Amino acid sequence: MMNWSIHRDELYQQLHSLGRGSNKLISNPTGSCVISQASYDTFKGKGNDQPYAVFMLCVGGGGRTVRSNNGFELDDVWRPGRVGFVLPETASEGFTPAMDTLAIAFDIEDIPACHSGAVDPETLRPATRQLIDDSLLSGLMLTLLRNAEYHGAASAFFDHGISLLIYRLTQLLNSQPKPAHWSANKLAKLNAAMEMIDQQLDGDLRITELAAACGLDTKTFTRTFKRQTGYTPYQYLTFQRMKQARILLQDNTPVTTAALQVGYSNPAKFAAVFKHWHGCQPSQWKRNQDC
Repeated sequence: MMNWSIHRDELYQQLHSLGRGSNKLISNPTGSCVISQASYDTFKGKGNDQPYAVFMLCVGGGGRTVRSNNGFELDDVWRPGRVGFVLPETASEGFTPAMDTLAIAFDIEDIPACHSGAVDPETLRPATRQLIDDSLLSGLMLTLLRNAEYHGAASAFFDHGISLLIYRLTQLLNSQPKPAHWSANKLAKLNAAMEMIDQQLDGDLRITELAAACGLDTKTFTRTFKRQTGYTPYQYLTFQRMKQARILLQDNTPVTTAALQVGYSNPAKFAAVFKHWHGCQPSQWKRNQDC
């Protein structure tokens, strides 16, 4: 029988070494289930072996992420509200953006089958190659966090909730149309377009330029880009600009300077967009970084 307390202690060490700020960690008595709330800086490289299955919710920050493991690859964009899922696996390699997360790590062989029936991990494998937008998944994860705060991760409701997460994930996978086949050449062009955006946040990029770089007309490019990333090209540009703006403000860059460095000559427009994405004015973020 696996000694989960050892894996829990190793997971705690990883969270403390990779996380920044305060970490919230709640475990059941055996260590076979751990819920964490933590903030991470950008990471690039090879991670650690993962004995747990994990649901992870982005609650702040985000950006493009790439993960490769045993021939399976995830190339997607984290943004608040999106949920990722991984199965127990050997160490994966890639990079993840700076973001705030809520994660539920658990022994997938020890989950009650009250909703999902017997769990065959391989049927969940497609979920490891995408990030999922689903308010039920994200809402249930937040509810489980609150339950764990009051009752711990050993409550019957918590086990019931994880079973519900798996059941919902199975529903979503079964309802998805067969994924489009992306040629390696098309994916490389889309990645090049994303890199063009990332490298020219202070410029005046036009969709026609990006589409031309991919050899597509603007309508096809926009549709293809959104299908692959979850964003329209303009939304992705704005997302990356706001992420960079937050970093600049955290480094004590003046608001007007930060606006110019992410492509806004009008500070008022910059402030309006920043508030839309982050829920507060740039000056407020600069003062307390907690709005």
